[in-house]
Parts: sequence; structure tokens; C-alpha cells
Amino acid sequence: MSGTRIVVAGLGGQGVLFTTRLLAEAALSLGHKALSSETHGMAQRGGSVVASLKIGEFSSALVLPGSAHLLLSLDRGEAARNLPFLGAGGHCLTATAQPWSTVLCAQAAQAGVGLHAVDAAGIAMDLGAPVLANIALLGALCALPFSPVPGPALERALRRRSPARLLEGNLAAYGAGQQAAGLMP
Repeated sequence: MSGTRIVVAGLGGQGVLFTTRLLAEAALSLGHKALSSETHGMAQRGGSVVASLKIGEFSSALVLPGSAHLLLSLDRGEAARNLPFLGAGGHCLTATAQPWSTVLCAQAAQAGVGLHAVDAAGIAMDLGAPVLANIALLGALCALPFSPVPGPALERALRRRSPARLLEGNLAAYGAGQQAAGLMP
């Protein structure tokens, strides 16, 4: 992995920053350099939260529009809003099972961007903890070929960073996300 640019987007309270930190820690554990930055907006009131992460030899964490390899989104609207960050050949993975609009599909196809969705929010609801959608999304990501870090490295980071009282639920969501990714077209 050399030079991966990632944008993580969602709404306040969805775990955007924790998701970004887990990805960065997994990359660091493999000996890669990782730089991140974040924009909170009105996060405490459910507003937009966007974090950028660069893995590799970069001197700045800023991800410019049209340059990202991956957009992870915990909210469908935030995925659409941040899609311009992706460059050709990039992938957007979002946490809801709602179908993409035909307009967005056309825009993505024209830009050479892959759109993917996994019902991470549904997985989290099934586990009785809606706050686990971000972890289910990471589980799905690590099961897909465009993941910037291998699943075992991310799972180790999750085990290190999860508070003991939340570890079991986080691991369940992570595993369920991996399984759901196997069902994606």
C-alpha cells in the first residue's frame, strides 16, 4: 500500500473520528505512516463530520477533491455530499442499504467511481446498539478488495482501542460487517 487517501464522513455521534483513528492505528501497526485531520462543523447537533486520512509518505493530511481512493460514509446524504473527493477508480462504501439514486449512479459512473453499500446501520440495530454501525462498516470494508488495511490489523486496533465493556459488541459488529460484505454484489 503506497499512498492511500481516505475520507470518512457522517453526522455527529456516528463515530467518524473513532473510525478514522482505528484505520490510522491499523496502518501504523503495519509500519505505514498515517496522517489525519477532521472537520467537525455542528457535530454536537448532528451536523456534518468529515475526517481525512492519508496512509503512506505524505507531508499533509489534507485530501483534495478528486484525489481520494476511498470514501467511507455513515450517512447516505454525507456520501453524496462528499463524493467529489473521490478520484477515478475510487470507491465509496456507505452504511445504509437504501438504493443509490439514478442521478448519483450516473455521476459516479461518469467519474469512474464505484458505489457500494452495506446495511451496517441494520446490523447495528440487529445487535441492539445503533452506535455500532461504524464498526460494522469497518468490518465490511476489510472484507472487500479495496480495503486500505487488512482485516487482522484492523481487528487488533479495535481490540486495543475498545473499552472493555464495549469490546464484545464491537467485535460482534465487526464480524457481522465482514459477513455482510460477502453478500454484496
